[in-house]
Amino acid sequence: MEYVVIFITTLVVFFLIYYFYYVLFARRGKNRCPAEATYLIRLYKLDINKFSYRKYLLDVSFVTSIDISITAIVIFLFDKLIWQILFGLITIIPIIAISFTLLGKYYVKKQNKDNSKELEKEKRRNDRQDKLLKVFKKKGKK
Repeated sequence: MEYVVIFITTLVVFFLIYYFYYVLFARRGKNRCPAEATYLIRLYKLDINKFSYRKYLLDVSFVTSIDISITAIVIFLFDKLIWQILFGLITIIPIIAISFTLLGKYYVKKQNKDNSKELEKEKRRNDRQDKLLKVFKKKGKK
């Protein structure tokens, strides 16, 4: 039961960190794109205009949070610090490789599908956010 609580806690904490930092405040600029997302885009030659960029960042954040949570569980299985570091390093590399390979292949398939509804929905959301930002900027100048 203790390990389930640790898993859920680390999953929620790291997902919220990624969500607030990358997804909620993300723009399409290179300076706000996480390294994991850039890695997948370059490795699988993904075209970010063919799917929802916001949902893509959300998926990358979730997968990264799961990777960190699984590694935390493996680390807490051992008592001594040297074993925790050793097995943490040994498990994190295959976990990241497997999870990002699966996510990359998922987005390659998704890129080839028709995602026009999803893209229209994201465009409407971005338009609403831009209108709200303009309203708040105007109120701030008065």
